[in-house]
Amino acid sequence: MPATQGDPPALPATAEEVRDFDTFTSVINKLTSCVSSAINEGKSVTAVNKRLISLAMEEIRRAARTLNSVNTIASPSASALGEIKEEIVACVREEMTGLRKLVNTVKKPTYAQAVSAASGASTSVGGPAPAPYQLSQSLPNSTYAPTRVQPVSNNKLRVEFENVSKRDDTLTRLENSKDVKAEPVRMLKPMVILKGISKDVPSEDLVKLISKQNPEISHLIEGEGRDGEGLRLRFKRGNRNSNLYNAVFLAEAKCHKCLQFGHMRSKCTATESLCSHCAGSDHQVDKCPVKNEPGSVKCYNCTSHNARFKSNQDCKHTANSDKCPRLRAMKDKINQRVDYGFAP
Repeated sequence: MPATQGDPPALPATAEEVRDFDTFTSVINKLTSCVSSAINEGKSVTAVNKRLISLAMEEIRRAARTLNSVNTIASPSASALGEIKEEIVACVREEMTGLRKLVNTVKKPTYAQAVSAASGASTSVGGPAPAPYQLSQSLPNSTYAPTRVQPVSNNKLRVEFENVSKRDDTLTRLENSKDVKAEPVRMLKPMVILKGISKDVPSEDLVKLISKQNPEISHLIEGEGRDGEGLRLRFKRGNRNSNLYNAVFLAEAKCHKCLQFGHMRSKCTATESLCSHCAGSDHQVDKCPVKNEPGSVKCYNCTSHNARFKSNQDCKHTANSDKCPRLRAMKDKINQRVDYGFAP
């Protein structure tokens, strides 16, 4: 609508709205419509409408200049592209030169040196060669070294590499070795990842909520002898929405029949049923005859460990107790093999 006598002329669009050809067309259409309305209003063109027409025509010229500037920025000249390309190439060459000097001055240890330094022990005479020595002997001409060598158990090593290609190369070279058997580490996956949980829901209540809302699996979480330990909250992670959070749960794969780890009671092949309270081998905890007697508690796993390794770990706790050193050690071992890298 054209401005009245007392109002300053107001344009329906400005050159600042031009971002590309489509917005340019829209601005021009609005301004030309404004000019047409001002010309056709009344029998003659008023002073206010004349001013409005002048402003609209000037804005059309500004819009044309703006479109030209936008096109120039979006489509740089060939010479400008060439200058940018030359600058990038020069920077890359400079960085590569510095990296070559660094690589040539730092001498990597050999495979044997790295393994020897990690083991910290010499080969015993007359006995079987330790795993670090066997590994170094199997790769005498390797041009790279592992980033970490960690003794695990039963003459086994956990060897970590800088990247996947070096790991795969080592596995290939050890395929036909008579002294060393190598295989990639198999990472476990978390059983449950809950995303988008309201912060109004306390994390300590999640296990009970899962069990209550999913009765078909509640016996796996809070069944006999479990007390909610079948599924445990490992940690919380942030969510893109600040009002929500994600939760990672880990199933505790512990058998309540043989009291060992890595499987559940339904998959257990043991013939004996062990008591998690007194370590008895002829009954389970729900039928323990000394469960209420003072001083009757005894951990089966710690007792077995002491007998096998001549150690002196405290056994005055149940096999399911969080104080049990064998239970904590196994949980740490399982957690190290779980890949948590997925939840945003």
